[in-house]
Parts: sequence; structure tokens; C-alpha cells
Amino acid sequence: MGQATEEFRRVFLPYCIERVEGHGHVVLNRLYKPLGMRTEAHVDYAPHAVRFAALSPTQAELLSHARSQDTDRIHLYADASAPTKSQADWDAYQGRLQILAAMEIG
Repeated sequence: MGQATEEFRRVFLPYCIERVEGHGHVVLNRLYKPLGMRTEAHVDYAPHAVRFAALSPTQAELLSHARSQDTDRIHLYADASAPTKSQADWDAYQGRLQILAAMEIG
């Protein structure tokens, strides 16, 4: 039996960036899995982590839909403001993706 259908956004677009102690950060989809993963099984984030060259509280605030300066977990959108809900939600998300896309990783 195949997997249930899933909205593309929930699997392939960044939902949050989470700190992985000792490894940097991992970019997760809405399922809290590394981008592209749909499994229900536990996933070790460490092999998927990257080190951002300059992820400061100020950068986190620009990336966070809630304008939070927390660098441990940064949510790019909330369910109520998912980028597929409206053009305004997409535009706001796209602005945060533009910032994320320009960030350097080590």
C-alpha cells in the first residue's frame, strides 16, 4: 500500500531551521524531517545539518514569521500563514526564503 498523498509544500519547502547540538542547524519540512523526506520513522538530523556562517539573533528575526530572535528553532511560517494560503502569505514567505537563500554555509 502506498503512502498517503501530501501537499508538495509540506515535504519540499523549508518550514523551520532547528539547531542540532554540536552539528549546526538542519532545514526541516512541515513534517519535521529534512527536506524531501516523508517517513514517519525517526531521522537523525546530524548528517543533514549545516553550519551557517552568520546565524545571529538578528538574522533569526528576519527569517522568523513571528519575528523571534531564537536561533534554536526558527519557523519560516505558521499553519495559519502557510505560503499556499494566499498571495500575501506567499510573498512574505518568499521574502524570508530570499534571506535564507543568500546565507552562507560552512
